[in-house]
Amino acid sequence: MFNFLAQGFLGFIFWLNNFFQDFGLTIIFFTLILKIVLLPIEFLVFLEEEKLKRLRPKIAEALKKYKNDIHKQAEILTQLYKEENYNPFFTMFIQFLPLPILFGIFFALNLLLKTPNLNLFFLGNINLAQRNIFLVLAIILLQILSLKDIPKEQRNFSLILFGLIILVLFQFPALFSLYWLTNLILTLLERKFFPKLNQVLLNKISLTNGPRQ
Repeated sequence: MFNFLAQGFLGFIFWLNNFFQDFGLTIIFFTLILKIVLLPIEFLVFLEEEKLKRLRPKIAEALKKYKNDIHKQAEILTQLYKEENYNPFFTMFIQFLPLPILFGIFFALNLLLKTPNLNLFFLGNINLAQRNIFLVLAIILLQILSLKDIPKEQRNFSLILFGLIILVLFQFPALFSLYWLTNLILTLLERKFFPKLNQVLLNKISLTNGPRQ
């Protein structure tokens, strides 16, 4: 499966490079196109996260109130999930849905690096076939800035994941770092855009369901 995705992504990367003649620019635009394609899924993830944000104080209150009654806790949680139309299993599913695509991209980039006689210099200066500490430092900076938008109870897990990603990127050529940096920037922009989009949709729904004269 991953090999099939990797071959497809690799072919698309080579096709894009016919226009840019620079694999660095190609990877940036490839990441942008992929983000646009995955936008509906990532917006759905955002909506589910917003539901969970609203639910979290109510869940904490219920767990505290009925801490000695597991059955009552389960009953209250089921009721709260129903009120918000929240399904934790569906949330987990859509969160993990892009993972095969991510693995496919990493396999494709690895195949690209193994392709002989390629000019892998980004803007003529950055060798994407070698490690680049500056790209990794830029990723670290952006990841730290992104932590402020993560709920406190999720920060420990995010820090561990963040540390693992940095350790991996330190071992990989700059081609992977450039992809991850581009993806991170676009994700941060998404997170600024999604609340506004959500508000626009809510306003439209409100107008549609409002009283008609």
